[in-house]
Amino acid sequence: MIETIRGVILAETAVGDYDKFMTVLTERGTMSVFGNGIKRLKSPNFVGTQLYSYSEFTVAQKGDKYYLREASLIESFFAMRNTIEGIALASYISQVAVDLSVEGEGARELLRLVLNCFYIISEGKKPIGQVKAVFELRALADAGYAPDIVGCNGCGKYNLNVYYFDVEGGNFLCEDCFRRRNADFEDALRRESESDGIYSGARLIMILSPDVYVAMRYILYSRPERIFAFEIRDGALDELCDVCEKYVTCHMEKNYRTLDFYNSVVRKKD
Repeated sequence: MIETIRGVILAETAVGDYDKFMTVLTERGTMSVFGNGIKRLKSPNFVGTQLYSYSEFTVAQKGDKYYLREASLIESFFAMRNTIEGIALASYISQVAVDLSVEGEGARELLRLVLNCFYIISEGKKPIGQVKAVFELRALADAGYAPDIVGCNGCGKYNLNVYYFDVEGGNFLCEDCFRRRNADFEDALRRESESDGIYSGARLIMILSPDVYVAMRYILYSRPERIFAFEIRDGALDELCDVCEKYVTCHMEKNYRTLDFYNSVVRKKD
């Protein structure tokens, strides 16, 4: 069967000197496509099969495998390569997107988010950390890991001076509810330890400012075409980056080497 589909290349694996497998994110999820001879500079498909390119692919399906017939470039996002932090973030975004997407399952929102992020990185329209935080929180939310940030998980209040965010639980508490629950937690821990001497459990609580709370609400509930249309001061942006990063590593249960590389690049620049 031959079909044409649009997608962005998130990963590639060389096969010999001139062939490669490509992991392509489409509206239907990820698909592995084999390209014969596409690493040759004279190949008509060379331009449309570069990493991070958004292209229209004509593929032939044989069993559970796809073989490239033709690739027509739509957008290369070439400007992402102008900075090390830009290409480092693109690599991290791609790795997370691959983990969140499954072949045969719809990925329209994820594809749109990845393309928007690549565009913003290329154009330099927003701070690189803001792009990273937006992708992390919205991608996980769209995949079913949305935190509950309507208001305090204990009393429902939302206009607060400080927010206690339970990274694993994915919810906020006001200071009063946090202190009350923390006292109950410590009491339960003490009683359980006294009874059998064994207790297993840990919680990561992050104290966040109102600016970060508002930014997280905006990222989660804004329309896709407006998701980057917010401003945030530098100090609050650092907080936002930190909490979104920890949210990803906690709920994906994975440490990303691409994230480590990105952070090392950003630290050197600072």
